[in-house]
Amino acid sequence: MPYSNKNKEGFDNKIAELLGEKLGIPIEYYWFPQRIGFARNTIKKEHPERGGYMCDLAMSVPEHTDFMLPTKPYFSSIEAVAYRSGEGYEIKKLSDLKEADAKHGPLKIGLFDRAVSTKAIIDMGLGDRISYYQLMSGDVNASPGRAIEDLAAGKIDVIPMWGPVAGYHAKISDVPITVNPLNELGQLHVFSFSMATRYSNRDWNKLLNKFIDQNKDEINAIIAEYNLPSLENVSPTPAKKPRKDDDD
Repeated sequence: MPYSNKNKEGFDNKIAELLGEKLGIPIEYYWFPQRIGFARNTIKKEHPERGGYMCDLAMSVPEHTDFMLPTKPYFSSIEAVAYRSGEGYEIKKLSDLKEADAKHGPLKIGLFDRAVSTKAIIDMGLGDRISYYQLMSGDVNASPGRAIEDLAAGKIDVIPMWGPVAGYHAKISDVPITVNPLNELGQLHVFSFSMATRYSNRDWNKLLNKFIDQNKDEINAIIAEYNLPSLENVSPTPAKKPRKDDDD
């Protein structure tokens, strides 16, 4: 969550159901963690019994990928910072961590490995405050939302992390959690996500693009229920780097 779960409670579940409703086709799910081997074990894997493939559509795929053919993006987000509300400090940018640490610390800072905020926090001299979380756990039941649970329990005091995960799990937490987007990171760190098909299914991909265009308001309304951080004030710099997509 907030993408999907087997109870069909995620926004990707709801968008997939909307797709099925609009196109008049049944929706079936096949589950595989988004990690190394995702495309090979879903979109590109032949079904051993009925023929065809295990999947015809992948959700929440980076808008630029070389392993599948992405549609146009249907949502975007950015890194955010989450902390318990009412602790006497406000964190809206990374430099606020140092001030809060000096006045209210030492702060216990959580970070997922390879987080975009890591270098800045270490450069501020706060490296010894960090407790690291594994990004790609071998345990499929280890949700990144566990970091918000640790935050609520006081095991950590603050964590910069991916905005959709922070926003959703803060919303459902029994302990009040503040989530602010790190819009200082700039447009370079606004990441957009698409649906994706096999390269051989270009007509299907075009149909999905048409679905996204025609149902943009409904898709946005679904995603809005999950408390993603605002992108209204993202710094224009550093800007995104242009990329020429392969067409193969």
